Formats: sequence, structure tokens, C-alpha cells
Amino acid sequence: MRTQLRTVARLTEAGKGIKQQFKIFAVLAIAVTVFLFPQFSKAITVGPAKIEYSVDPGAVLNGTLILINNTASEQTFYPTFEKFTEVHGEKQFWPGEPIALTNWLEMPESVHLNSGEKKEIPFVLRVPENAPPGGHFAVIWWGNAPVGGGNGASIVTRAGILVYLRVSGDIKEDGRITRFTADRKFFFGFPITFGTSFKNDSNVYVKPSGGIKIKNLIGKEIITLPVNENGLQVLPESDKGFQSKWATKTKFAFGPYRAELDLVFGDSQKKLHQSFWFAVFPYKTTGAIILILITLLIIVPFAIRRYNRWIIKKYSPKAS
Repeated sequence: MRTQLRTVARLTEAGKGIKQQFKIFAVLAIAVTVFLFPQFSKAITVGPAKIEYSVDPGAVLNGTLILINNTASEQTFYPTFEKFTEVHGEKQFWPGEPIALTNWLEMPESVHLNSGEKKEIPFVLRVPENAPPGGHFAVIWWGNAPVGGGNGASIVTRAGILVYLRVSGDIKEDGRITRFTADRKFFFGFPITFGTSFKNDSNVYVKPSGGIKIKNLIGKEIITLPVNENGLQVLPESDKGFQSKWATKTKFAFGPYRAELDLVFGDSQKKLHQSFWFAVFPYKTTGAIILILITLLIIVPFAIRRYNRWIIKKYSPKAS
């Protein structure tokens, strides 16, 4: 029995040793991957990050892209196109789905770059006369393998340029605020974060912008917080959320406040408005106010009563 127990103990210790060696091997493997193959994570730099045009049907535009080979060897890069949409503010790509914008863009089928080389790549955008009005969206991927190319063990890296195209015509601009709120209704300190969600019901992308006015109980404006100050686009039939933070405490913030959201969007500058009440009770300020109230309502009356009794007792005639 003792022999069996010793055998089990030895096997357990051996298992622990193997487990520890596996952990060390995994760490070393990750380190080797990071330090010996950094080009796999950033093989190419592309620019600009996005292309944005408003055009008429039949327009022809000329432009340039920038490619930089960040690897230690010469590389050939190939362009591919994909449609993309947004779901709750997150971009989703649709490989293989046909998009009209692909046939409107003309650019080289491949670009060869030496190590560290930067090159400007010309392109032509030809919008057909019968192009559907509204928004058209695509991403131009530049990768180190052609479409369907590469071999089994190769690592294909790519970087993308977003294309936002608005074709004039029968344009519909509409949208709505689907959410405007804060973390809660009562706050005991700062910061206070406000969330705004905008749903784009247009057939073009729009950039809603505006601000949140914070007003006190008598309607005085305390501060205005920007909404979508970076000018992010909201694609058709999608929604996107924005956050605005009241991070800096005013000299005195206490009591109820009203948050008033005003948004404008589209070429027609359509306006949207929503508001709600919330309350701020900072710990230090609230504690000081409670102390003052206790002093005024309890301590001061008690002191006055004691003083009055003392005065009466002092000046009342003594009994003979």
C-alpha cells in the first residue's frame, strides 16, 4: 500500500513538472512569435483611413492612395473589395457579396514595394450615369496575397481603406434618437456619463452632431457637452452610440439638473431634441449641507432655549 502511494506521489510530481515545462514552452513560443515575426502584425500601412465623396451620376474622379511596406523584405500587395455595413456601431464586412462600387474603381491589380518603400497609388472613380442615388460603401483591402491566393501555411496580412460615396438624386434624410440617458438618475460624484444612440433611417450616411446642455433647477446653463465631436458617420438603416462625459465638477454642484440633447444631421440640418432630469448629491457637499441643516434646525434652537433660560434665571427676582 505504501509503495502504491509513493508511486502515485511520483507520478503527480512528474505531471506537475511536465505542466510547468509546457507553460515555459508556451511563453517562449509567444515571445519568439512576437520578436521574430513582427511583420505579420503590421506588414503594410495604407492611407488615408477613409475616402469620402459626394458626387453626381456620371462623375469621374482621380485620386491617390498611399502604401508603405513595413516588412524587412520586398513584397507584392494586391487590392480586394468588400461591402461593409454597421450593426450597433460595429463594422461588419461581407466578403464575396457583389457591390457596384467595385466596378466603379480603377486601380493597379498589384503593387510591388521594396522593404520600407512608400508609394502613391493612383486610382480613378467612374460613377455611371445610371448610378442609384444614395449611399454606397466599400472597403479596399490591400494584402500580400491575391484573391483566393496564398498557400496553406502562409500568413496573409491586410489593411483596409473605407470608401463612403454619396450619389446625388432622390435623397432621403431621416433619423431619430433611440436612446438618451445617463448611468442612473442619482449621482454622488463625478464623472457623469451620458449615452446617446442615433438611428439613421436615410438612404445616405449622415454625421449627427450637437450637444447636451446641463441646466440647473432655475434653467441656468451650467455646461454644454459635445456629441459626436469627431464627426463619425452613421450608415443607412444602422444605429450608432455616442458618449458624452461631464468630468469636471463645477464650483458647486448639488440638486436636480436637466440634460437637454440637441442634434442636427444631413444637408437639410434636421433637428432632434430630447431631455430628462437627474440629480447630483456629491458626498462632501451633501455632508456639509446636512451638517448645516442639523446646526440650524437642532443645535441653534437648543442653544437659544438654553440662553433664554439662563437670562430668565439670571434676572428674575430671587425668592425671599
